[in-house]
Amino acid sequence: MVKKLILAAVLWAGWVITAPAAPVTPEAIMAFETLEAPVLSDNGEVVAYVGRPDRGDPVGYLRRGDGHTFTLPRAADPQLSADGAYALFVTPPALLERENADKKERKALKSGRLLVNSRSGMQLRFERVKSAQFSHDGRFLLVWHEADEATDAPGEEKAESDNEPAPTLGSRLMIRDLKRSLNKTFERVHHLEVAADGFGIAFSTATGESAGNGIYRLDSDLNPILVWQESSGVSGDLALSRDGRHLAFTWGDDAVPKRQREHRVAYYFDEDLQWQDLNHADYLVSGFSELTFSRDAERLFIGRQARRPEVRTPEPYADNKALRDSETLLAHRQVQVWHGDDERIKPNEQNRFDEEFKRQYQGVWHLDDDLFIQLTDPLVPDLQLADNTRYLLAHSDQLYRKMISWAGFYRDWYLVDLRTGQRRRLVEQTLEADEPSLSPHDEAVIWHVRGALKWHDIKANRTVTLGKGFADEDHDYPSPAPGYGMGPWLEPGQGALVYDKYDVFQARGGELTRLTEGRDRQEIFRVVESDPEARWAQSQVPLLLHRHNEVTREEGLARYTVATETMEPWLRGSQRYRFVTKAKGSDAALFTLERYDRYPDLQRSLGWQGQLEQVSHLGKQLETLDWGRAQRISWRSRKGEVLSGVVITPPGYDGSAPLPTIVYFYRFMSDRLHQFPQMALNHRPNFPWFASEGYAVFLPDVRFEIGHPGRSTADALIPGVETLIRMGITDPDAVGLQGHSWAGYQSAQLVTLTDMFKAVVTGAPVANMTSAYTGIRLGSGLGRQFQYEAGQSRIGRSLYEAPELYIENSPVFHAEKINTPMVIMFGDRDDAVPWEQGIELYLAMRRLSKPVVMLQYEDEPHHLKKYPNKLDYSLKMMAFFNHTLKGAPAPHWWRDGVPYSPEDPKE
Repeated sequence: MVKKLILAAVLWAGWVITAPAAPVTPEAIMAFETLEAPVLSDNGEVVAYVGRPDRGDPVGYLRRGDGHTFTLPRAADPQLSADGAYALFVTPPALLERENADKKERKALKSGRLLVNSRSGMQLRFERVKSAQFSHDGRFLLVWHEADEATDAPGEEKAESDNEPAPTLGSRLMIRDLKRSLNKTFERVHHLEVAADGFGIAFSTATGESAGNGIYRLDSDLNPILVWQESSGVSGDLALSRDGRHLAFTWGDDAVPKRQREHRVAYYFDEDLQWQDLNHADYLVSGFSELTFSRDAERLFIGRQARRPEVRTPEPYADNKALRDSETLLAHRQVQVWHGDDERIKPNEQNRFDEEFKRQYQGVWHLDDDLFIQLTDPLVPDLQLADNTRYLLAHSDQLYRKMISWAGFYRDWYLVDLRTGQRRRLVEQTLEADEPSLSPHDEAVIWHVRGALKWHDIKANRTVTLGKGFADEDHDYPSPAPGYGMGPWLEPGQGALVYDKYDVFQARGGELTRLTEGRDRQEIFRVVESDPEARWAQSQVPLLLHRHNEVTREEGLARYTVATETMEPWLRGSQRYRFVTKAKGSDAALFTLERYDRYPDLQRSLGWQGQLEQVSHLGKQLETLDWGRAQRISWRSRKGEVLSGVVITPPGYDGSAPLPTIVYFYRFMSDRLHQFPQMALNHRPNFPWFASEGYAVFLPDVRFEIGHPGRSTADALIPGVETLIRMGITDPDAVGLQGHSWAGYQSAQLVTLTDMFKAVVTGAPVANMTSAYTGIRLGSGLGRQFQYEAGQSRIGRSLYEAPELYIENSPVFHAEKINTPMVIMFGDRDDAVPWEQGIELYLAMRRLSKPVVMLQYEDEPHHLKKYPNKLDYSLKMMAFFNHTLKGAPAPHWWRDGVPYSPEDPKE
């Protein structure tokens, strides 16, 4: 371990020497707080955020405009009132309480809320809270409690079958007037809606009694106004317009299961109640249907469900005769039929069943004209809701569902007329990642498909190609390259901003103008879209532009005005700049600045100018820890490609002696030069911990050749390690390798090609591509073939076309060449890579008498979730590398193994 002693200044009393920085240890990692959930008040004065330790309860922080900060134990997920006068934090059950509870007890644990006055620091707690929020102006706090355990919980928690609906019961809503410190309570609230931009509070009730459930809205004094009441019904959904003046709800018979329950739709405005009955032979408004107002409240979007037969549970066997009755027996059969022409394979169909069971097909009710138009159906099922007045985009993957198994995900995109429901197909078989962008003014649509950028003039119904070269230039997969996405639209007639790898372009009227000069300097420019509520950007108003130099890795921020094509630099440096959020009612905004050795504390600006003011101080945690530094290096691959990577060295390292080195990689890693490391124990080495223990950590870039991913890894990575050896940083006799998932595969394959590495830890690797090819990803239920033919594994051909490539790239077929001690890690419920792949590699190594240990973490998925297992794996990883690379004694589990011991041995 590299230690450092810092000599302080000479004081009049004599020499004062500070204590040496403490090493990074698992205990330090567990306690280290990572900043999350930052929020800024609308006036830009007050900031709230959370420090979340890797192991422990979250800590809330509330900072006033004058710099005073309140520290709030066990507080998370903050909200701020519009004026910043109050903050509201979630108070989750304590970690100790959760860890010591059994499954039933843990389910009963509920979060609360903590209200904090940012001026006085006064606190008010609320227990067992389902949800809570401020009204739009911050005057009211609405706290909706969980159902009462004694009377409500059994009904609330009872699972609903298709023919046995659970009773619907509401729970208590408390509304606090924060100006007058007065509370008002409403019982049995079933649905609650609060307007986003104006005063509006509405709720429905579900009492479970014959007195009747109702729909209510509140006046400015919180007095309830009855909108609708009926003894035999209940609300299915409730919606308010943004200004709070318009109300919509669905109403149906609570005695019918939600999926079969027919609801009428009601629209309430200015004391007038209108109804629509939209239940017909093909569609119904069910208990799962949702309502959404357009921004201008002129349209109400309504999700309807396709009718489907009721699923009935088979009746019990009535008597002995029924036990031999064929029809009765068949009613109890349990069989799934896998047909070769099914759209989806059965596990994927099963995985998606709940989503499809609740799927809604959108229609729109034009409120002024009292006109309903169905917009989607099973052929084109998905609509992108937006605030356009005439057109929206819809998409469908129906034609490509079968080929998902081997080719990946594709869609067709349509322009849908909100007035007629007519569809215009714009683009066929585009990548799932390439979403078209619709002008908010209904002028045009832009999209990227198969290398070309397209512009569609809606009025003229004409499509032109804006240009080529807008596909991902670093795409090294055996599939079409996606585009770089779109920036914001501008005001009417000014088009939109679009991207290639480096530059920002203005697309207008089918023509393209380059606005930046990034390609010339290998600098990437992107617009920072700072206002999520903005429908378009103004060409006369300076935009915030992020810049990133690919060569030097410097980043910066600038102001760019589209109308004048002028750029004004603002901030720049050898660090990462990230926009966080902007205040809704002022120019104030939050950013983070970070490097490997700079904590990403929050910084506040006033507009896109001036100096940043630091408003959080969790970076002080670094002052007491050994840390180290990161630097960028470059080398040429065996193919002559210039590659980059990051090497992290221990604190105080002066280059006088080579270091044991851990190589951790995946694909492109050099962008981590200015990235603060994740302080967590998980499936990867913790970089500061390894650096504190005297290791160098190498994060190299890898570029792949289609068909030869294993060889590509060696061609890229080995020269990088050789460069570190020539630089004197890496000890050639002490190089270890660690990877997980795709990098787990790469690490396992790499040690079949070289003896450079003295130890390898491979997590969740594919060991045999021939058997994995026809496996299933349990998490999604998808077949794995697409990963090899079109995706990450990059073979590019089927097993039947090129079996030799699958064998070439499978470690299990080359295990006899492995001379590197190996640890294999798998969770035995891995939902991405079948854990049997680990068994195949283990058995191959075992049969060949190669040094190997496999760690099977019970009931764990692809990434370990249980903290004791994360800690165990991290400690074993460190002990293994200390033994193989630094000569420490072998850990007992590596030397002797561990006998099987069930967690709960049976007598």
